[in-house]
Amino acid sequence: MAEGLDHSENAKTKNGLLLQMAAVESEIAQTQAVLLKQQEERRRLRSQLNSLSPINQLPAEIKTEIFYRTLGPLTSSELAGEEEEGGEGETPLFLGKICQSFRYFVWSTPILWTTIRLWLTKARYVAQTDLLRDWLPRTANYPISFSLDTIEGLQSWIRYPPVEILTLLASVSLQWKEVRLLFPHTAYQCFDANPGVEKSLPLLTAANAYLTIERQLDLSMAPQLSVLHLNNFSRADVLAPWHQLRELSTDTCTLDEIRIILLKAPQIIRCTFKGINPDMSNNPLDIGVLVLEHLEYLKLDFYPIHSPASWILQQVKFPSLREVSLTGRFGSMREKFLLQIVKPFCSSKLLEIFTFYNTKKLNNRVLTQILENIPSVKDLSLEIWEDSSGDEFFSEELLQRLYSLHADILLPNLQHFTYRGSTSLTEHMHLFRDVLVYRFRQRDLQLVEVDSEQRTVSQIQSVDVMSFSHFVISPDIQEELDTLRRDGLELSITHYT
Repeated sequence: MAEGLDHSENAKTKNGLLLQMAAVESEIAQTQAVLLKQQEERRRLRSQLNSLSPINQLPAEIKTEIFYRTLGPLTSSELAGEEEEGGEGETPLFLGKICQSFRYFVWSTPILWTTIRLWLTKARYVAQTDLLRDWLPRTANYPISFSLDTIEGLQSWIRYPPVEILTLLASVSLQWKEVRLLFPHTAYQCFDANPGVEKSLPLLTAANAYLTIERQLDLSMAPQLSVLHLNNFSRADVLAPWHQLRELSTDTCTLDEIRIILLKAPQIIRCTFKGINPDMSNNPLDIGVLVLEHLEYLKLDFYPIHSPASWILQQVKFPSLREVSLTGRFGSMREKFLLQIVKPFCSSKLLEIFTFYNTKKLNNRVLTQILENIPSVKDLSLEIWEDSSGDEFFSEELLQRLYSLHADILLPNLQHFTYRGSTSLTEHMHLFRDVLVYRFRQRDLQLVEVDSEQRTVSQIQSVDVMSFSHFVISPDIQEELDTLRRDGLELSITHYT
Protein backbone atom coordinates (compact mmCIF):
# COMPACT_ATOMS: atom_id res chain seq x y z
CA MET A 1 0.00 0.00 0.00
CA ALA A 2 2.92 2.36 0.76
CA GLU A 3 4.33 1.91 -2.72
CA GLY A 4 0.94 2.72 -4.27
CA LEU A 5 0.70 5.93 -2.27
CA ASP A 6 4.24 6.94 -3.31
CA HIS A 7 3.44 6.49 -7.00
CA SER A 8 0.21 8.44 -6.65
CA GLU A 9 1.95 11.31 -4.87
CA ASN A 10 4.72 11.39 -7.54
CA ALA A 11 2.15 11.50 -10.30
CA LYS A 12 0.35 14.37 -8.63
CA THR A 13 3.62 16.24 -8.11
CA LYS A 14 4.66 15.65 -11.72
CA ASN A 15 1.32 16.85 -13.06
CA GLY A 16 1.52 19.93 -10.88
CA LEU A 17 5.03 20.76 -12.15
CA LEU A 18 3.94 20.25 -15.76
CA LEU A 19 1.02 22.61 -15.23
CA GLN A 20 3.34 25.19 -13.67
CA MET A 21 5.82 24.79 -16.56
CA ALA A 22 3.02 25.18 -19.10
CA ALA A 23 1.90 28.34 -17.33
CA VAL A 24 5.47 29.71 -17.39
CA GLU A 25 5.87 28.82 -21.05
CA SER A 26 2.57 30.53 -21.79
CA GLU A 27 3.81 33.64 -19.98
CA ILE A 28 7.11 33.43 -21.91
CA ALA A 29 5.23 33.17 -25.21
CA GLN A 30 3.09 36.14 -24.28
CA THR A 31 6.17 38.08 -23.20
CA GLN A 32 7.98 37.18 -26.44
CA ALA A 33 4.97 38.28 -28.45
CA VAL A 34 4.94 41.57 -26.57
CA LEU A 35 8.71 41.89 -27.10
CA LEU A 36 8.41 41.21 -30.82
CA LYS A 37 5.64 43.76 -31.03
CA GLN A 38 7.81 46.27 -29.15
CA GLN A 39 10.80 45.52 -31.39
CA GLU A 40 8.63 46.08 -34.45
CA GLU A 41 7.38 49.33 -32.94
CA ARG A 42 10.99 50.33 -32.24
CA ARG A 43 11.93 49.62 -35.88
CA ARG A 44 8.92 51.67 -37.02
CA LEU A 45 9.88 54.57 -34.77
CA ARG A 46 13.52 54.33 -35.83
CA SER A 47 12.46 54.32 -39.47
CA GLN A 48 10.36 57.41 -38.87
CA LEU A 49 13.29 59.02 -37.05
CA ASN A 50 15.63 58.16 -39.93
CA SER A 51 13.16 59.60 -42.39
CA LEU A 52 13.60 62.94 -40.62
CA SER A 53 17.39 62.92 -41.19
CA PRO A 54 18.66 65.58 -43.63
CA ILE A 55 19.62 63.12 -46.38
CA ASN A 56 16.16 61.54 -46.39
CA GLN A 57 14.56 64.97 -46.72
CA LEU A 58 16.36 65.54 -50.01
CA PRO A 59 14.64 65.06 -53.37
CA ALA A 60 15.25 61.63 -54.86
CA GLU A 61 17.33 63.12 -57.72
CA ILE A 62 19.78 64.80 -55.33
CA LYS A 63 19.96 61.75 -53.08
CA THR A 64 20.70 59.59 -56.10
CA GLU A 65 23.51 61.92 -57.18
CA ILE A 66 25.06 61.83 -53.68
CA PHE A 67 24.94 58.04 -53.54
CA TYR A 68 26.27 57.74 -57.09
CA ARG A 69 29.26 59.94 -56.28
CA THR A 70 29.84 58.02 -53.06
CA LEU A 71 30.02 54.78 -55.00
CA GLY A 72 32.37 56.44 -57.47
CA PRO A 73 31.94 56.20 -61.24
CA LEU A 74 34.67 54.53 -63.26
CA THR A 75 37.67 56.89 -63.42
CA SER A 76 39.86 57.54 -66.44
CA SER A 77 42.83 55.98 -64.63
CA GLU A 78 40.82 52.82 -63.91
CA LEU A 79 39.76 52.64 -67.53
CA ALA A 80 43.38 53.02 -68.62
CA GLY A 81 44.41 50.19 -66.27
CA GLU A 82 46.41 52.39 -63.89
CA GLU A 83 44.49 51.61 -60.67
CA GLU A 84 45.86 49.27 -58.02
CA GLU A 85 43.86 46.27 -56.80
CA GLY A 86 40.61 47.35 -55.20
CA GLY A 87 40.00 50.40 -57.36
CA GLU A 88 38.03 53.36 -56.09
CA GLY A 89 34.62 53.72 -54.53
CA GLU A 90 32.28 51.40 -52.61
CA THR A 91 29.55 49.07 -53.87
CA PRO A 92 25.74 49.38 -53.52
CA LEU A 93 25.92 46.38 -51.17
CA PHE A 94 27.96 48.49 -48.74
CA LEU A 95 25.36 51.28 -48.69
CA GLY A 96 22.55 48.75 -48.29
CA LYS A 97 24.04 47.55 -45.00
CA ILE A 98 23.89 50.97 -43.34
CA CYS A 99 20.17 51.14 -42.63
CA GLN A 100 16.82 49.94 -43.92
CA SER A 101 15.95 53.20 -45.70
CA PHE A 102 19.31 53.14 -47.51
CA ARG A 103 18.74 49.52 -48.48
CA TYR A 104 15.29 50.23 -49.91
CA PHE A 105 16.59 53.23 -51.83
CA VAL A 106 19.68 51.47 -53.23
CA TRP A 107 17.75 48.34 -54.24
CA SER A 108 15.19 50.43 -56.15
CA THR A 109 17.68 52.78 -57.95
CA PRO A 110 19.18 51.07 -61.04
CA ILE A 111 21.79 53.74 -61.80
CA LEU A 112 23.60 52.91 -58.54
CA TRP A 113 24.38 49.44 -59.97
CA THR A 114 25.79 50.65 -63.29
CA THR A 115 29.47 50.76 -62.25
CA ILE A 116 31.07 47.33 -61.86
CA ARG A 117 34.60 46.74 -60.61
CA LEU A 118 35.48 43.06 -60.71
CA TRP A 119 38.88 41.72 -59.65
CA LEU A 120 38.71 38.07 -60.68
CA THR A 121 40.21 35.49 -58.36
CA LYS A 122 40.10 31.73 -58.88
CA ALA A 123 39.32 31.10 -55.20
CA ARG A 124 36.05 33.07 -55.40
CA TYR A 125 35.25 32.75 -59.09
CA VAL A 126 31.97 30.82 -58.59
CA ALA A 127 30.75 33.33 -55.98
CA GLN A 128 31.76 36.25 -58.23
CA THR A 129 29.85 34.71 -61.13
CA ASP A 130 26.72 34.27 -58.99
CA LEU A 131 27.02 37.84 -57.71
CA LEU A 132 27.32 39.23 -61.25
CA ARG A 133 24.31 37.16 -62.35
CA ASP A 134 22.23 38.78 -59.59
CA TRP A 135 23.80 42.22 -60.10
CA LEU A 136 23.20 42.81 -63.82
CA PRO A 137 19.37 42.69 -63.73
CA ARG A 138 19.41 45.53 -61.19
CA THR A 139 20.90 47.87 -63.82
CA ALA A 140 17.62 47.77 -65.76
CA ASN A 141 18.39 49.29 -69.19
CA TYR A 142 20.86 51.92 -67.96
CA PRO A 143 24.30 52.25 -69.62
CA ILE A 144 26.91 50.34 -67.61
CA SER A 145 30.64 50.83 -67.01
CA PHE A 146 32.84 47.97 -65.89
CA SER A 147 36.47 47.26 -65.18
CA LEU A 148 37.51 43.62 -65.37
CA ASP A 149 40.90 42.66 -63.93
CA THR A 150 42.58 39.73 -62.15
CA ILE A 151 44.33 39.32 -58.83
CA GLU A 152 46.49 36.38 -59.92
CA GLY A 153 47.61 38.07 -63.14
CA LEU A 154 46.48 37.73 -66.72
CA GLN A 155 48.71 34.79 -67.64
CA SER A 156 47.04 32.51 -65.10
CA TRP A 157 43.72 32.97 -66.94
CA ILE A 158 44.88 32.62 -70.54
CA ARG A 159 44.42 28.84 -70.68
CA TYR A 160 41.08 28.85 -68.86
CA PRO A 161 39.48 32.26 -69.43
CA PRO A 162 36.45 33.38 -67.39
CA VAL A 163 33.88 32.33 -69.98
CA GLU A 164 30.91 32.47 -67.56
CA ILE A 165 31.72 36.05 -66.52
CA LEU A 166 32.27 37.16 -70.11
CA THR A 167 29.06 35.49 -71.26
CA LEU A 168 27.10 37.42 -68.62
CA LEU A 169 28.73 40.68 -69.69
CA ALA A 170 28.15 39.91 -73.37
CA SER A 171 24.47 39.43 -72.64
CA VAL A 172 24.17 43.14 -71.77
CA SER A 173 26.52 44.47 -74.48
CA LEU A 174 23.82 46.85 -75.71
CA GLN A 175 24.28 48.68 -72.38
CA TRP A 176 28.10 48.92 -72.50
CA LYS A 177 29.27 52.51 -72.08
CA GLU A 178 32.83 52.30 -70.67
CA VAL A 179 34.62 48.95 -70.49
CA ARG A 180 37.98 47.52 -69.52
CA LEU A 181 38.09 44.04 -71.00
CA LEU A 182 41.06 41.71 -70.59
CA PHE A 183 39.82 38.91 -72.85
CA PRO A 184 38.24 40.51 -75.92
CA HIS A 185 38.78 37.41 -78.07
CA THR A 186 36.88 35.25 -75.53
CA ALA A 187 34.16 37.89 -75.31
CA TYR A 188 33.75 37.67 -79.07
CA GLN A 189 33.49 33.91 -78.78
CA CYS A 190 30.68 34.48 -76.27
CA PHE A 191 28.97 36.69 -78.83
CA ASP A 192 29.41 34.02 -81.48
CA ALA A 193 28.15 31.22 -79.20
CA ASN A 194 24.98 33.12 -78.30
CA PRO A 195 22.88 33.91 -81.37
CA GLY A 196 20.51 35.94 -79.20
CA VAL A 197 23.23 38.50 -78.36
CA GLU A 198 23.28 41.38 -80.81
CA LYS A 199 26.78 42.19 -82.12
CA SER A 200 26.44 45.91 -81.62
CA LEU A 201 27.81 48.40 -79.11
CA PRO A 202 25.57 51.42 -79.65
CA LEU A 203 26.39 53.16 -76.33
CA LEU A 204 30.11 52.40 -76.08
CA THR A 205 32.17 55.59 -75.66
CA ALA A 206 35.42 54.28 -74.06
CA ALA A 207 37.19 50.92 -74.21
CA ASN A 208 40.35 49.29 -72.92
CA ALA A 209 41.24 45.97 -74.56
CA TYR A 210 44.12 43.58 -73.92
CA LEU A 211 44.89 41.60 -77.08
CA THR A 212 46.19 38.17 -76.09
CA ILE A 213 46.03 36.19 -79.33
CA GLU A 214 46.04 36.95 -83.02
CA ARG A 215 42.38 37.71 -83.49
CA GLN A 216 41.02 40.87 -84.96
CA LEU A 217 39.38 43.26 -82.50
CA ASP A 218 36.35 44.74 -84.20
CA LEU A 219 35.07 47.97 -82.65
CA SER A 220 33.68 49.33 -85.88
CA MET A 221 30.14 48.67 -84.54
CA ALA A 222 30.66 51.30 -81.80
CA PRO A 223 29.36 54.53 -83.40
CA GLN A 224 30.04 56.63 -80.27
CA LEU A 225 33.51 55.33 -79.40
CA SER A 226 35.88 58.23 -78.64
CA VAL A 227 38.39 56.81 -76.09
CA LEU A 228 40.48 53.73 -76.87
CA HIS A 229 43.27 52.10 -74.82
CA LEU A 230 45.04 49.14 -76.44
CA ASN A 231 47.48 46.70 -74.87
CA ASN A 232 49.69 44.29 -76.79
CA PHE A 233 48.75 46.40 -79.77
CA SER A 234 49.09 45.70 -83.47
CA ARG A 235 47.19 48.03 -85.76
CA ALA A 236 46.50 45.26 -88.26
CA ASP A 237 44.49 43.41 -85.56
CA VAL A 238 42.24 46.34 -84.67
CA LEU A 239 39.23 47.66 -86.54
CA ALA A 240 38.13 50.92 -84.97
CA PRO A 241 36.40 54.15 -85.98
CA TRP A 242 39.73 56.00 -85.97
CA HIS A 243 38.23 59.13 -87.54
CA GLN A 244 36.09 59.82 -84.45
CA LEU A 245 38.62 59.05 -81.68
CA ARG A 246 39.44 61.84 -79.24
CA GLU A 247 41.78 59.89 -76.93
CA LEU A 248 44.12 56.99 -77.73
CA SER A 249 46.82 55.07 -75.88
CA THR A 250 48.86 52.01 -76.81
CA ASP A 251 51.53 50.10 -74.89
CA THR A 252 53.40 48.79 -77.94
CA CYS A 253 53.68 50.22 -81.43
CA THR A 254 56.09 51.05 -84.21
CA LEU A 255 56.87 54.39 -85.82
CA ASP A 256 54.98 53.28 -88.92
CA GLU A 257 51.88 52.52 -86.84
CA ILE A 258 52.04 55.91 -85.13
CA ARG A 259 52.22 57.63 -88.48
CA ILE A 260 49.24 55.74 -89.90
CA ILE A 261 47.13 56.15 -86.74
CA LEU A 262 47.62 59.92 -86.66
CA LEU A 263 46.85 60.10 -90.34
CA LYS A 264 43.56 58.24 -89.70
CA ALA A 265 42.67 60.11 -86.48
CA PRO A 266 42.45 63.82 -87.34
CA GLN A 267 40.14 64.56 -84.35
CA ILE A 268 42.52 63.19 -81.72
CA ILE A 269 42.99 65.35 -78.59
CA ARG A 270 45.03 63.15 -76.22
CA CYS A 271 47.55 60.60 -77.48
CA THR A 272 49.84 58.24 -75.55
CA PHE A 273 52.28 55.89 -77.27
CA LYS A 274 54.23 53.62 -74.90
CA GLY A 275 56.88 51.08 -75.77
CA ILE A 276 57.59 52.63 -79.17
CA ASN A 277 59.80 50.48 -81.36
CA PRO A 278 61.73 52.88 -83.63
CA ASP A 279 62.37 50.23 -86.29
CA MET A 280 60.57 51.19 -89.49
CA SER A 281 59.65 49.39 -92.66
CA ASN A 282 61.89 49.60 -95.71
CA ASN A 283 59.27 51.63 -97.56
CA PRO A 284 57.75 54.04 -95.04
CA LEU A 285 54.65 55.90 -96.12
CA ASP A 286 55.27 59.55 -96.97
CA ILE A 287 52.39 61.40 -95.30
CA GLY A 288 53.65 64.84 -96.29
CA VAL A 289 52.65 67.79 -94.14
CA LEU A 290 50.07 66.76 -91.55
CA VAL A 291 48.30 69.27 -89.30
CA LEU A 292 46.75 67.81 -86.13
CA GLU A 293 44.43 70.69 -85.33
CA HIS A 294 43.01 69.30 -82.09
CA LEU A 295 45.90 67.43 -80.43
CA GLU A 296 46.56 68.91 -76.96
CA TYR A 297 48.41 66.14 -75.10
CA LEU A 298 51.16 63.89 -76.48
CA LYS A 299 53.11 61.26 -74.53
CA LEU A 300 55.92 59.29 -76.20
CA ASP A 301 57.72 56.42 -74.46
CA PHE A 302 60.51 54.76 -76.47
CA TYR A 303 62.06 51.35 -76.15
CA PRO A 304 65.89 51.29 -76.08
CA ILE A 305 66.94 52.45 -79.52
CA HIS A 306 69.31 49.90 -81.03
CA SER A 307 69.57 51.26 -84.54
CA PRO A 308 69.49 54.68 -86.19
CA ALA A 309 65.94 55.90 -86.65
CA SER A 310 64.23 58.74 -88.40
CA TRP A 311 61.34 60.46 -86.67
CA ILE A 312 58.20 60.25 -88.78
CA LEU A 313 56.53 63.38 -87.43
CA GLN A 314 59.02 65.93 -88.70
CA GLN A 315 56.43 67.33 -91.08
CA VAL A 316 53.59 67.25 -88.57
CA LYS A 317 52.30 70.47 -87.04
CA PHE A 318 50.66 70.70 -83.62
CA PRO A 319 48.94 74.10 -83.40
CA SER A 320 46.88 73.18 -80.29
CA LEU A 321 49.51 71.19 -78.40
CA ARG A 322 49.67 72.12 -74.69
CA GLU A 323 51.50 69.25 -72.97
CA VAL A 324 54.28 66.85 -74.00
CA SER A 325 55.82 63.96 -72.07
CA LEU A 326 58.92 62.28 -73.54
CA THR A 327 60.64 59.18 -72.12
CA GLY A 328 63.54 57.14 -73.49
CA ARG A 329 67.18 56.11 -73.36
CA PHE A 330 68.66 58.78 -75.58
CA GLY A 331 72.41 58.39 -75.19
CA SER A 332 75.11 60.15 -77.17
CA MET A 333 74.51 57.89 -80.21
CA ARG A 334 70.80 58.83 -80.33
CA GLU A 335 71.02 62.59 -79.85
CA LYS A 336 70.15 63.32 -83.47
CA PHE A 337 66.98 61.22 -83.19
CA LEU A 338 66.03 63.02 -79.97
CA LEU A 339 66.38 66.42 -81.62
CA GLN A 340 64.24 65.20 -84.55
CA ILE A 341 61.50 64.37 -82.06
CA VAL A 342 61.58 67.76 -80.33
CA LYS A 343 62.00 69.99 -83.38
CA PRO A 344 58.31 70.03 -84.49
CA PHE A 345 57.30 71.43 -81.08
CA CYS A 346 59.02 74.72 -81.87
CA SER A 347 55.97 75.87 -83.83
CA SER A 348 53.54 74.84 -81.07
CA LYS A 349 52.87 78.28 -79.62
CA LEU A 350 50.45 76.97 -76.96
CA LEU A 351 52.83 74.38 -75.49
CA GLU A 352 53.03 75.04 -71.74
CA ILE A 353 54.00 71.76 -70.03
CA PHE A 354 57.03 69.68 -71.02
CA THR A 355 58.28 66.58 -69.19
CA PHE A 356 61.44 64.74 -70.19
CA TYR A 357 62.69 61.48 -68.65
CA ASN A 358 66.02 60.18 -69.92
CA THR A 359 68.04 57.33 -68.40
CA LYS A 360 71.20 57.84 -70.45
CA LYS A 361 74.03 60.32 -70.36
CA LEU A 362 73.17 63.47 -72.30
CA ASN A 363 75.30 66.57 -72.70
CA ASN A 364 74.27 70.16 -72.09
CA ARG A 365 74.60 71.10 -75.75
CA VAL A 366 71.76 68.74 -76.66
CA LEU A 367 69.71 69.82 -73.66
CA THR A 368 70.13 73.44 -74.73
CA GLN A 369 68.90 72.57 -78.23
CA ILE A 370 65.89 70.81 -76.73
CA LEU A 371 65.01 73.88 -74.66
CA GLU A 372 65.43 76.11 -77.71
CA ASN A 373 62.62 74.17 -79.39
CA ILE A 374 60.10 74.72 -76.58
CA PRO A 375 60.22 78.51 -75.98
CA SER A 376 56.59 78.78 -74.89
CA VAL A 377 56.87 76.27 -72.01
CA LYS A 378 55.79 77.45 -68.55
CA ASP A 379 56.15 74.20 -66.60
CA LEU A 380 59.34 72.15 -67.20
CA SER A 381 60.22 68.81 -65.55
CA LEU A 382 63.49 67.04 -66.32
CA GLU A 383 64.76 63.70 -65.02
CA ILE A 384 68.16 62.75 -66.43
CA TRP A 385 69.81 59.80 -64.73
CA GLU A 386 73.14 60.05 -66.45
CA ASP A 387 76.52 58.91 -65.14
CA SER A 388 77.92 60.83 -62.22
CA SER A 389 80.97 61.80 -64.25
CA GLY A 390 81.29 63.95 -67.33
CA ASP A 391 78.98 66.64 -68.67
CA GLU A 392 76.31 67.25 -66.04
CA PHE A 393 73.28 69.49 -65.98
CA PHE A 394 73.51 73.18 -64.99
CA SER A 395 76.64 73.97 -66.92
CA GLU A 396 77.91 77.55 -67.07
CA GLU A 397 76.76 77.97 -70.68
CA LEU A 398 73.25 76.69 -69.93
CA LEU A 399 72.80 78.93 -66.89
CA GLN A 400 73.96 81.95 -68.86
CA ARG A 401 71.35 81.22 -71.52
CA LEU A 402 68.68 81.21 -68.81
CA TYR A 403 69.86 84.62 -67.60
CA SER A 404 70.66 86.37 -70.88
CA LEU A 405 69.13 89.77 -71.58
CA HIS A 406 68.94 89.35 -75.35
CA ALA A 407 67.14 87.38 -78.01
CA ASP A 408 68.62 83.94 -77.31
CA ILE A 409 67.37 83.64 -73.75
CA LEU A 410 66.00 80.18 -73.02
CA LEU A 411 62.46 79.56 -71.77
CA PRO A 412 61.28 83.17 -71.37
CA ASN A 413 57.87 81.96 -70.12
CA LEU A 414 59.19 79.54 -67.49
CA GLN A 415 57.28 79.66 -64.18
CA HIS A 416 57.73 76.18 -62.66
CA PHE A 417 60.89 74.07 -62.91
CA THR A 418 61.66 70.59 -61.53
CA TYR A 419 64.91 68.68 -62.01
CA ARG A 420 66.03 65.20 -60.90
CA GLY A 421 69.47 63.85 -61.76
CA SER A 422 73.20 64.55 -61.70
CA THR A 423 74.24 68.19 -61.59
CA SER A 424 77.31 70.41 -61.43
CA LEU A 425 75.30 73.00 -59.56
CA THR A 426 77.76 73.40 -56.67
CA GLU A 427 80.39 74.72 -59.08
CA HIS A 428 77.99 77.28 -60.55
CA MET A 429 75.82 78.17 -57.57
CA HIS A 430 76.52 81.88 -58.03
CA LEU A 431 75.14 81.73 -61.59
CA PHE A 432 72.13 79.74 -60.41
CA ARG A 433 71.45 82.44 -57.81
CA ASP A 434 71.74 85.15 -60.48
CA VAL A 435 69.18 83.31 -62.65
CA LEU A 436 66.72 83.07 -59.76
CA VAL A 437 67.17 86.69 -58.70
CA TYR A 438 66.71 87.93 -62.24
CA ARG A 439 63.70 85.76 -63.01
CA PHE A 440 61.99 86.37 -59.67
CA ARG A 441 62.79 90.04 -59.02
CA GLN A 442 64.19 91.84 -62.05
CA ARG A 443 62.50 90.15 -64.98
CA ASP A 444 60.30 93.22 -65.58
CA LEU A 445 63.16 95.72 -65.61
CA GLN A 446 64.36 94.87 -69.09
CA LEU A 447 62.60 93.79 -72.23
CA VAL A 448 63.71 90.67 -74.04
CA GLU A 449 63.35 90.19 -77.77
CA VAL A 450 61.77 86.81 -78.50
CA ASP A 451 60.54 85.84 -81.97
CA SER A 452 61.05 89.47 -83.08
CA GLU A 453 58.71 90.71 -80.36
CA GLN A 454 59.54 92.76 -77.29
CA ARG A 455 58.16 91.28 -74.09
CA THR A 456 59.11 90.66 -70.48
CA VAL A 457 60.36 87.42 -69.04
CA SER A 458 57.81 85.63 -66.86
CA GLN A 459 58.34 85.53 -63.12
CA ILE A 460 59.60 82.19 -61.83
CA GLN A 461 57.30 80.80 -59.12
CA SER A 462 58.75 77.43 -58.11
CA VAL A 463 62.09 75.64 -58.48
CA ASP A 464 62.72 72.10 -57.19
CA VAL A 465 66.15 70.51 -57.73
CA MET A 466 67.16 67.09 -56.36
CA SER A 467 70.44 65.29 -57.06
CA PHE A 468 72.63 62.50 -55.78
CA SER A 469 75.32 65.12 -55.14
CA HIS A 470 75.66 67.09 -51.93
CA PHE A 471 75.34 70.82 -52.52
CA VAL A 472 77.87 73.25 -51.09
CA ILE A 473 76.35 76.72 -50.75
CA SER A 474 78.32 79.68 -49.41
CA PRO A 475 76.72 81.72 -46.58
CA ASP A 476 76.14 84.83 -48.72
CA ILE A 477 74.40 82.85 -51.48
CA GLN A 478 72.39 80.88 -48.90
CA GLU A 479 71.21 84.14 -47.33
CA GLU A 480 69.99 85.43 -50.69
CA LEU A 481 68.22 82.15 -51.47
CA ASP A 482 66.51 82.29 -48.07
CA THR A 483 65.38 85.85 -48.83
CA LEU A 484 63.85 84.68 -52.11
CA ARG A 485 61.93 82.00 -50.21
CA ARG A 486 60.63 84.51 -47.70
CA ASP A 487 59.49 86.75 -50.53
CA GLY A 488 57.39 83.99 -52.09
CA LEU A 489 59.62 81.82 -54.32
CA GLU A 490 58.98 78.10 -53.75
CA LEU A 491 62.59 76.91 -53.78
CA SER A 492 63.93 73.47 -52.87
CA ILE A 493 67.54 72.28 -53.41
CA THR A 494 68.07 68.83 -51.93
CA HIS A 495 69.96 65.57 -52.48
CA TYR A 496 68.97 61.92 -52.26
CA THR A 497 69.99 60.22 -49.03
